[in-house]
Amino acid sequence: MIDNTFHKIPVTFFDESYNKYQNEVMNLSRFIRAFHPVSIVNPERFNRFERQAEKVCHEMKDVMDVRYFQFALNSLLVLLEDAHTYFMPEDGLIYPFEIRYYEGCFYLYAIDSEYPDFTGKEIVSMNGISVKDVRLAMRKAMPSENEVKAGLWSFYLNRKALLHQIGLDTAKGVCLGFHDGSSLLFESEIENRSGWYQVKFPSYPVTVKRDDLFSYQIIEDKCYLQFNAMYDLQSYLQLCQITGTKVEDNYLNFLPSFLEFIDKMDADLKQHHIRKLVVDMRYNGGGNSMLGDQLLQYFGVDTDSISKYKTFVRKSDFLFKCMPDFYDCSKGKPGELIPMEDCENLSFLPKIKNRFEGKVIFIQGQNTFSSANYLLTTIKDNHLFPIIGTPTSQKPTCFGDVLPVELPFTGTKGYISHSYFERPDVSRNEEDCLSPDIQISMSVYERLKGIDKCWKWVEMNLSDE
Repeated sequence: MIDNTFHKIPVTFFDESYNKYQNEVMNLSRFIRAFHPVSIVNPERFNRFERQAEKVCHEMKDVMDVRYFQFALNSLLVLLEDAHTYFMPEDGLIYPFEIRYYEGCFYLYAIDSEYPDFTGKEIVSMNGISVKDVRLAMRKAMPSENEVKAGLWSFYLNRKALLHQIGLDTAKGVCLGFHDGSSLLFESEIENRSGWYQVKFPSYPVTVKRDDLFSYQIIEDKCYLQFNAMYDLQSYLQLCQITGTKVEDNYLNFLPSFLEFIDKMDADLKQHHIRKLVVDMRYNGGGNSMLGDQLLQYFGVDTDSISKYKTFVRKSDFLFKCMPDFYDCSKGKPGELIPMEDCENLSFLPKIKNRFEGKVIFIQGQNTFSSANYLLTTIKDNHLFPIIGTPTSQKPTCFGDVLPVELPFTGTKGYISHSYFERPDVSRNEEDCLSPDIQISMSVYERLKGIDKCWKWVEMNLSDE
């Protein structure tokens, strides 16, 4: 759950002999020590972070460009092993292309119309460096918990500052090498993004991504539920209450109620005697985990009796100052990890009363993240429902619950975790992603043809037995 108010972190370090970037690095290091759970969960990892912060501070001595500083900062944050904690690079000049990651490969997503329309082509090298090596470099350059998340940062690979960070020489520009043997050289950066070609993926008629937060459709004897975001009207009002944020009328008019959505879908399923339900979470980047509890309740799961995540909050005066109505910080001492149930003032969302009685299957993918990942991990660790798809971009046991922050010397904005989540099955804490029960991989070429192998699997295997 995200509060979109950016809070300026306090200045606890300042050296007059340092420039603003050096002071920013050292001040952030102090803040991470006091605010982020890593220094308690894994002191050795944090010690490595502090030592590297000293080195980055020295490297920032002659830096003049804020974007180089911001990517260097993200490279430092890699050591936290927390994909939720990162800073947003400022906009600026870019090379006239955009790269995206899909199931293990990079492909050209968009390109300036002055160049040939090579969109959709698989990229195998950048300036002669193999994509495999570029992806390894991305693991060290951008905060991630596995290679999938590192790949998903590929849309920044048109930024000279990131290319510099991963060791790519751009003195002569950027040359993309493609799988078919062709290549394109981009000698200079541009500012205007208008008039670009963009890849056009044929839409699979059932599972095409919709703009709705959640939607459903009945196809023959089954229901397809596309669950794209764990966010609705009730969770928005809840967030406004705990952060003291004014309720905006446009959100009141726009946001649907997940409770009402479930009631409407349930009535439709009963009317059509539907007993098979497919929940597609491949586009779900998270939100409020309580919507996941509501969905499980609808499927007949007693959410009070299953094995749950253990959540711990890093107690700090700064967090309490930013969110005074969210946390009851009367328990524990500043700096300690406090069990969420001991310090949270958050009221639960209403329980779902209707029940679906039938077969349920979930689909996950590379973009399944945060609260969506928590829900599917809970399902997997409790052996509730089968999951198909591909590995997710997040560790099940991880840091999270971010606070939007602003750095005091440069105004750089980003997010920093203040909680630690431990999956129900602690014996699997070291796994770096959530793997499906049945892996169904798909290439970018199949996607270009409008094929959805997950849905084809559902049609062939979700039987009445």
